[in-house]
Amino acid sequence: MPLDNASLRRSLCLLRRLQIGPASRDTLAEQVYIECEGDGYNDFADARDIARFENDIKRLRNLGILVRHRKGEYYLFSYNTFDPVALPPPALDALAFLAETFAPGAPNSDQVQELLRLVTDWLPQRQRDLISTRRQRLRVDLRRVDEDDIDPVVEEALGQAISQRRLLRFDYLSPGQADGVPRCHKVQPYKIYFDTARRHLYLDAYWLEVDGPRGQWKPRRWQKFRLGRILAESVEVLPQRFGSLEPKRPRVRLEYLLAPEIARLGEISRHFDDMEIHPPDSTGWVRVTATTDDLFAATRLLLRYAHNCKVIGGPEARREMEVLVRALADLYGGGERA
Repeated sequence: MPLDNASLRRSLCLLRRLQIGPASRDTLAEQVYIECEGDGYNDFADARDIARFENDIKRLRNLGILVRHRKGEYYLFSYNTFDPVALPPPALDALAFLAETFAPGAPNSDQVQELLRLVTDWLPQRQRDLISTRRQRLRVDLRRVDEDDIDPVVEEALGQAISQRRLLRFDYLSPGQADGVPRCHKVQPYKIYFDTARRHLYLDAYWLEVDGPRGQWKPRRWQKFRLGRILAESVEVLPQRFGSLEPKRPRVRLEYLLAPEIARLGEISRHFDDMEIHPPDSTGWVRVTATTDDLFAATRLLLRYAHNCKVIGGPEARREMEVLVRALADLYGGGERA
């Protein structure tokens, strides 16, 4: 089979389209026409055009790429002996790292594993075998710690609402509601994110309305909703759109002291925005100032330092921490509990 630049280019164009998914002959021809700037199969007007297409498919098979035809569509079965890519050791380490980090239970693990499979399919067998044996010095655990079963209906609706900038309505069941009755929320959805501290998936949204047993009210503030608590049968993408300019996020001032046991080496974690670490005082305590847009998460993060951290400001953060500490005191210092 003669090989020239045009025929090779057509074959590679067919391969790229088949990598996306199965396709009919006409769909493949259209892709070749677009990518090869008219050098295609002329709508299979005569036997020569059909022969050119069949030769281009055969060329892929000769390279070791198994292309099969079934029910009017061509599809990639495997790459067999086709392994045109070789990676240096650092890149193999990166593939092994991603495979371990995005194991089942991590966010988007199925999609990442599928991407890794596509990449490794291009590698020689000896390099594929190396990936599973490469021990990782750095390990990151992104597995979720909840048993939330996130319904595909929820994921699809959130994805549509976020990409199209449409309002979203859903019922939400919160453990903070003692009556166990879901509340109906209307929000402007902006993103889904994985909180690496709490290790849950959240919807970051601007909270417009909530309707519950006590009636309707309008919070008009930013709120995070845990995906596993959104009831799938209630999710509705509304026709109303919202603008690209995000509502202003709160900027809450934080000021806290870290004990010498935490701060004496000068390696203080930068948990918040606009952090400024001040020189230690005469006793070795270090003052830190910062801002946050999530006071709830910020105060609970600082509680991890236990007695080695004291929140002294701003006013909202100080009040919130006092509430938490008093509740802990009641829990642990209030005598025997029945």
